[in-house]
Amino acid sequence: MAGILGIAASSHSAEIFPKMLCFAKLFPWYETSVFGNFAACGLKDLGTCVTRANRTLIFYGEIFSAPGSTSAEAANYLLEGLEANGRSFLTRVDGRFQAALWDEGTQKLTLFCDQFATRPLYWTQTEDSFLFAPQIKTLLQHSGVKRSLDPEALVDFFTWGQYFHSRTSVSGIELLPPGGFFTWDAVSKKLTKERYFVFRGRDSETTLTETVEAIRHSILQQTQETFSDGKGDPETLGISLSGGLDARSILGMIPRELQKRMTSVALGVPGSADHHLAAQLAQKAGTRHFNYELNTDFLFHYDDFLTEMVRLTDGQYLSSSIVIPTLKFYREQNIRTLLRGHAGELFHMGKAYAFSMTNAERSAMSDGILSPKDWAFAHLQAFMLDGVNSDLLRGMPRIQCAELAKKSLNQALEETGEERENAIWKLYLSQRVFREIPLSMRKFDSHVNIRLPFLNRGLIENVFQLPSSQRMGETIQKALLERWRPDFLEVKNVNTGTFIGAGRIRQKAAGLRHRILAKLNVPGYQPYEKMGLWLRRELKPLVSQLLLKDGLRDRSIFDPDTITEVVHSHNAGKNHTYLILALLILEKQIRFLEI
Repeated sequence: MAGILGIAASSHSAEIFPKMLCFAKLFPWYETSVFGNFAACGLKDLGTCVTRANRTLIFYGEIFSAPGSTSAEAANYLLEGLEANGRSFLTRVDGRFQAALWDEGTQKLTLFCDQFATRPLYWTQTEDSFLFAPQIKTLLQHSGVKRSLDPEALVDFFTWGQYFHSRTSVSGIELLPPGGFFTWDAVSKKLTKERYFVFRGRDSETTLTETVEAIRHSILQQTQETFSDGKGDPETLGISLSGGLDARSILGMIPRELQKRMTSVALGVPGSADHHLAAQLAQKAGTRHFNYELNTDFLFHYDDFLTEMVRLTDGQYLSSSIVIPTLKFYREQNIRTLLRGHAGELFHMGKAYAFSMTNAERSAMSDGILSPKDWAFAHLQAFMLDGVNSDLLRGMPRIQCAELAKKSLNQALEETGEERENAIWKLYLSQRVFREIPLSMRKFDSHVNIRLPFLNRGLIENVFQLPSSQRMGETIQKALLERWRPDFLEVKNVNTGTFIGAGRIRQKAAGLRHRILAKLNVPGYQPYEKMGLWLRRELKPLVSQLLLKDGLRDRSIFDPDTITEVVHSHNAGKNHTYLILALLILEKQIRFLEI
């Protein structure tokens, strides 16, 4: 798995490390470095190891703000900056990376990552050692690491649809947080957890014009500069395109001469609205375009795709696995760098998955009438537990689960430092972005190099200074496209069914029309996936096999009657799509991790 791995131990590191490396060597590793009680390695393509005096830095990733383009230059840049300025230097670094710094003199190991932790790095402690790796199963090669599920983490996953904080499903194994700067003393066996950066936003106000300028700058920085000075072939640049706002905003800001040399790919079922609208955008841009279809072959091999998704993410991510079959396709089309619109939801929280809120709800929070804690507790869990009226986890009553989940949620909200509607934005940034985007990117990183123009600290700080009313719908993207790509406004927004900037009444009418035509199976109006329908129809045998027949139902984790009721209820027409997906992923995870 792409990243770095290693162990610092008072003894036996030479014995344990080869076991970790043996599992990880499914991939080409850069090198093995052993320094007394510390051993580590990194992946070849973006990994390196540099040493100055008695300090060794193991590095994996990219530094966009560093001079030069090689991993060795990036690693030296980090090491020199840390030696000259300490950890505060990292606040000025822009990139996607993870690193381990071993000081032979002090016998201390420091792990750190970029400000958004965009490349997952797991860690754990045993009685006399500290281990880290990009994959949980690598850590489980150490016999001192327990193979047991964390009940409180499962409460979060099956209440909110994701793990909160730095927890994982495995007891004792955690994720390095954004801006993490953790130091383990091999002599005292003590771990110091620090953060060199915590997102707070800026106090100064900004304007919509300044924001769209910042967005354009970030997009240009991660595309045009990627191929400047002969760094790469523009024809290997691709973009995941849809009929929504974020991908079209990125495509629209790319220089037109580059658009005509790049490739766009839209994912969806045959006749999906995203296919229809993405093709229109691609035609205007002049890209080489493909509509990748989720057809009967996808459903026939879905078990394999689900298994692969869990392998790539250790099952720590609630995903439908629909992008897995496209990964090979990107490579076949010679795409080496792929642009994606993740984190763009922060610009339009009215459409942000489980975090979506209405303008009325936002206004009520802004006026202090509605508490963010009350909104989040009532709203987020509905996507998972709506209609489940019995105990889900065995030995843990529903009321106890609710109390634990609420405590976890309230802690996350308190850590945002906000009391009104901005608490929801920062909750999305600190929990959803941190816990889901890096794992989503891990799937793509296995085949292509990812660029995330919206996940930029300066850009996000700028957006947070806009009035919350301008961060709800199409305001930001409309202003962006009006200035630089007005022809993209002629293509409807798939999320509203009408043109960007249309009024509320027109949006409601268009949404109603879209839903009616979708139910009539009219081409061009279908959703990009039909997971709920597939789970009760084509994938019904797989659901039965993994959850009911010698599967999750018979393990000592869940109430077996509740599992049976959830599956039967979904087959009868109740929507338990996300809950069933979460259950399938956990069953696959248990098998993969051998818990």
